[in-house]
Amino acid sequence: MKKQSIKSHLAPYSIYKKRMTTINHAFASAIAPVDVYDANKLDAALRVLDQDPDSDLKCVYCGNLAETWDHLIALVKQGQLNGYGHQLGNLVPCCKNCNSKKGAKDWNVYLREFSEDSILEQRRRRISSYLEQNAALVNPELAAEKFSDDWKRYNEIKRTIHQLMKNADDIADRLRSAVITKGK
Repeated sequence: MKKQSIKSHLAPYSIYKKRMTTINHAFASAIAPVDVYDANKLDAALRVLDQDPDSDLKCVYCGNLAETWDHLIALVKQGQLNGYGHQLGNLVPCCKNCNSKKGAKDWNVYLREFSEDSILEQRRRRISSYLEQNAALVNPELAAEKFSDDWKRYNEIKRTIHQLMKNADDIADRLRSAVITKGK
C-alpha cells in the first residue's frame, strides 16, 4: 500500500456518487430473469464449459480455482437492465481476481486480454455455446410496452431514490462541520 491511498478516505463521502450504481443494480436485479436451480441442468451446462461438476470448478477465463460466479454480460448498462440477467448461461465460475479485473467489460474483450492465443478460441467457443444454450437475451422494452404504467412508476421510484440521496448529500455537507467535538 502506498501512503497516497489515504486520499480517498480523507475526502467527503457522497451517498449519491458512491451508491447510485448500487441502486441501479438493485432495480435491475429485481426485474432480471432468474433461473430455478436445477442440479441436472447445471451439471450439463458446466460440461459445456469442460468443467467436472463433481470437482472444484475452475475460472473460465484463467483456469485457476473458481471462487465466485461472474455475469458474462453485465446486469446493468447505463443504469438499466442489460444482457441476460441471472440466468444459468450468464453465470460462469470465476476466480475473484478475474471477476474484479473483468468488471463490466464484455467477456470476449476480457478473454482476449487474458488468454494465450492457443487457448483463446477454445475458451471462446465453450463460453459462447454455454451462453447460447442456457440463456435468453432480456428486452426491458417489452415490459415497458406491456406494463407501461408500472414501468413508468418503477423508474420514477428509482429517480426519487436518487434525488433523495442527492438531498442527503447536501444536508451531510452542512452537518459535517457540526459533528466535530474538539480539535480543529
